Amino acid sequence: MTNDDGYYGTWGTTTQAAPSGNYWQNLYNPAGDYARCYWDSTHIISAYAVYELPFGKGKQFGHDMPEAANAVVGNWSVNPIVSWHTGFPLTASGSNTSGTGTPETRPNCNGPVSYPKTVSVQGLQWFSPSAFSTPATGTFGNCPAQGPAIGPGYVDVDFSLQKNFPITETMKIQFRTDFLNAFNHPNFATPNFSFGTPTFGVINASQDAREIQFALKFYF
Repeated sequence: MTNDDGYYGTWGTTTQAAPSGNYWQNLYNPAGDYARCYWDSTHIISAYAVYELPFGKGKQFGHDMPEAANAVVGNWSVNPIVSWHTGFPLTASGSNTSGTGTPETRPNCNGPVSYPKTVSVQGLQWFSPSAFSTPATGTFGNCPAQGPAIGPGYVDVDFSLQKNFPITETMKIQFRTDFLNAFNHPNFATPNFSFGTPTFGVINASQDAREIQFALKFYF
């Protein structure tokens, strides 16, 4: 929780954590901006493993296999990295109806936010604008500084496959293949949170698709 998230954040167009403004909506009421931090995710799973396959010379399977066969099936390892988290709270910004000239303005929140997730020519309608409205003239919006809308979650599995070719006890050559976002899962960017615009609540960008890279290393 915070009453001012400061000048932090990625500020990128395809990221999921989008900071709100850096000033209080009402300078005489800092507590009015007390809300969830924009990077607050309710559930997070982050795990990795380094597993050397039990195949090849001196291993559980193929303990006494010939050198030629061991050169093909021996000394392999796999290394997955799993990242999953739920979405971040979003900021809804609006037009200045307070008359104070504050650079931070928010709309009114009128009830629970719905998530239709419908597709149109504009993009993916992540949340519905129906839960928001324009404050009366001379008043501040009652939406929290971050929330109540929650952005899309994140799912990613990175995977590395490695093959070692021992030369001596201290030297080896390693060939590896790395799969970033191995299952090509779409991770959507932050929706437009500018209230009153035609694309309010719409997502029209995503993070990178699957990437594959190869590397050859000499360890000594």
